[in-house]
Amino acid sequence: MNGPADADETRVDGGDVVGAVRSALAVLALERADLAAQALAVRLAATIDAEESGRTVSELARQLLAVLESLGATPAARRALMKGVPEQAAAKASALDELRKRRERRSGA
Repeated sequence: MNGPADADETRVDGGDVVGAVRSALAVLALERADLAAQALAVRLAATIDAEESGRTVSELARQLLAVLESLGATPAARRALMKGVPEQAAAKASALDELRKRRERRSGA
C-alpha cells in the first residue's frame, strides 16, 4: 500500500472498520508507548463492526475517532502535526478565533 496505485487495497467497504483501522495503524510511525491506544482502536473498530444499534455505533465511532486523532491517524491530526502545532492547541485556537468572530459581529451590528 504505497499510494493511489493500490486503490483496491485501500478501499473501505461498509462493515470492515477493523480492517481499515489496522491498515491505517500499520503505516503510522508509532512507538511502543502507543501500543495501548493501538489496541483500543482495534477493539473499538471490531466492536463497531459487530454492533447492530446505530446509536451505539455512533457513540463508539466518536470514541474511535478520538483515539485515532491521539495517534495522528486522522487528516486533522496530521495537518496539526505537520504545522508543528499540538492538535489540542489548534482546537483551542480555533475556538478562540470563533469567539473573536462572534464578538466582532455583535459589536459591528
